[in-house]
Amino acid sequence: MRVSTHNLYASNLNSLQNSTADIARLNQMMATGKSILRPSDDPIGSVKVISSQRDVAATEQYLKNIGSLSSSFGRAETNLSSMVEIESRMREITLSARNGSLSAEDRAAYASELEELLEAFVGAVNAQDDAGNYIFSGNETNTAPIGQDASGNYIYQGDNNQREVQTSGSSWMAANVTAEQFLFSNGSSDILNQTQDFIDVLKDPSLSPGEPGFDNIANTMMDTLDDTLSSVSGAITDIGGKQKSLMLMEESHEEMILFNQEVIGDTEGLDYAQATAEFNLKLTTLKVTQQTFVQISQLTLFNQL
Repeated sequence: MRVSTHNLYASNLNSLQNSTADIARLNQMMATGKSILRPSDDPIGSVKVISSQRDVAATEQYLKNIGSLSSSFGRAETNLSSMVEIESRMREITLSARNGSLSAEDRAAYASELEELLEAFVGAVNAQDDAGNYIFSGNETNTAPIGQDASGNYIYQGDNNQREVQTSGSSWMAANVTAEQFLFSNGSSDILNQTQDFIDVLKDPSLSPGEPGFDNIANTMMDTLDDTLSSVSGAITDIGGKQKSLMLMEESHEEMILFNQEVIGDTEGLDYAQATAEFNLKLTTLKVTQQTFVQISQLTLFNQL
């Protein structure tokens, strides 16, 4: 069977194009380090890679959420610890001020210190994060949690809603603690207004320890301090437990990311030694095909004249 010059030409041209395409593909594979450049290269492997990449992206978002939560809890814990320190000093003053040997001037001096401590306490409750959001206002992050009404009484201005943040595919965590929880829901008078009442008593020279008007307020002040110290300390303990849980979840997520990255690498990673050998073979084939193509393209009757 005779093979025409045209058929030889077309066959060699097709071989030349295929070799060029193979070399370009191998060159791209070695440049990217990937053995799968398009889904058609390995449909099953591509599905595995896409699934693992999706898992990595989701887990990285959980890690960002955990980082943000941990920072938020850290700020809350710092301010709550400041409240404990302030209340501890308030308690010392309250105990000392009940000493009947103190003069009216001594009690007034304690009242002045309590005023400063009360201001610092309100400042800690009204703390803001780096973005200017109030930490202890619930979802009312643009409103200071503690304010005063027309009569000068301290009031809570936020809400008691909890912000939930997703920390894994199946778990969410409350992201905030509200001032109402640890100041206005402990079963006794709130520490802010009670402190102000005690300050007024200490400033009144007509009232002294041993008198009902003094002792009743002083006793209530002690009870309120104890209850508030307990509730604030409880909030700190709760945050500590959440921080521990976040740390464990963070470690688990980081391990999962490493696992998925290994799956991706094993599935689409390129065997450079094999790819280089194939590249050299294809390059040699291309050179031979080019030489053959040149010879065939010159096979005409005119070359014989």
